[in-house]
Amino acid sequence: MTHGQSSKTKMSRPQSETPTLAGTVVLVEDDADIGRLVEHHLQKAGFATRWFRTATNVIREAEKTHPPVLFILDLMLPGIDGFELCQSIRKNELLRGLPIIILTARTAAADRRHAIEIGANDYITKPFSPADLIMRVRALCRV
Repeated sequence: MTHGQSSKTKMSRPQSETPTLAGTVVLVEDDADIGRLVEHHLQKAGFATRWFRTATNVIREAEKTHPPVLFILDLMLPGIDGFELCQSIRKNELLRGLPIIILTARTAAADRRHAIEIGANDYITKPFSPADLIMRVRALCRV
């Protein structure tokens, strides 16, 4: 294959589906600006991303391909909220052991406690530092 063909192949695949050594992070975020920001920094750090704007079908889609290495969940989502999604992930035999980071505007201590009690590994409030988010993702994924 020539160099031109290789470049053409890479360009035809969306960046978020490009395989990486670090693995795939599932992002569930309904705010487009925050979703793009998080996706950009994850990809820059070597992670592939799968971004969902609602919790509907996240678990089914995560089971279809190679399991992700981590989930990042907003709490305030349309329909099923992030707390319910976190609990569903923890009940799923294939996904239950994967790390979950809550990324939310909800700052109440009760929300933080509840998220940790139902299985979240970390809780980050918005506004947030993208560098801090990536550091925490790497720590939980050990990459």
